[in-house]
Amino acid sequence: MRIQSKKALLLASSLTFIISGCSSTPETIRKTGEYSFYDSTLSFISLNDTRSNGAVVDKGVFYPKSAYSFTYRYCSTSEQNAQNDIAEYQDLAKRVCDANAGQLIHQPSGTWCVSNANTFDERPIFSARISSTALWADLCLDGPFVTLKVTENTTAPQDEWYQSAQILGYQPYHPQRQLVSPAVVSSTLYQAPTTSGSSNTWSDESQFIYSNVGATVCIYDHPQGAPSGYTYRGQVHSVNSGMVKVLATEKLQGDIRTAPAFKRLEWHREAYITASASSWFVCS
Repeated sequence: MRIQSKKALLLASSLTFIISGCSSTPETIRKTGEYSFYDSTLSFISLNDTRSNGAVVDKGVFYPKSAYSFTYRYCSTSEQNAQNDIAEYQDLAKRVCDANAGQLIHQPSGTWCVSNANTFDERPIFSARISSTALWADLCLDGPFVTLKVTENTTAPQDEWYQSAQILGYQPYHPQRQLVSPAVVSSTLYQAPTTSGSSNTWSDESQFIYSNVGATVCIYDHPQGAPSGYTYRGQVHSVNSGMVKVLATEKLQGDIRTAPAFKRLEWHREAYITASASSWFVCS
């Protein structure tokens, strides 16, 4: 993501959070939100050594993910500290959204901060999520891994950001839009299960996959109710009507885009998986 000059606003709470925003020069004025949640996330990470001793993961090389998404993983020191960090980060997301005069809404892809919520003038400001996993306990001995993700505009024109946000999971307002029921959301940020993308929301990555038979690709699936998901890896066999058929030869533990290590699981010698082009991602 592109980093701009910042200004900070201190908000008082049980802890002090730094909410960062962009300068209001004519070249970099933010029309969707004055205060940047990405910059505030960097401040959150830098507050202690545990958080800052992590790594940026799931680095997108295809637009629009490469321009707007930031994913970070670190090893917590205990389960309780991980839960405290998650609560703090969720509170920070709410405060930054409030500072931008926005509202958090829960969509199937996750929680989005939007302006003019539930009207035809609604526009996305940012999305955020944070979670922990007990997988790879041998690599994080004292506590679980914590992963956080931000999707936010930088300096792109508003129309470009609006279209890109839809590719990245945002659903624009319309009278029939279904938001996630509050009864399903147990915290400030909805931890949406990973689902297959829509064939109508192709990124540059989807176009690349659809145009390159033989390319190595992966798909992540997290069955409902299961403690963790799995990544399936293979080569594009054929494409047709927006669908991609892959000869999957490997099954791996967790989501390899954020995993600290690859762990191969028992799998068929050969199996085919067919899904929409936007469900797959390029991997190695």
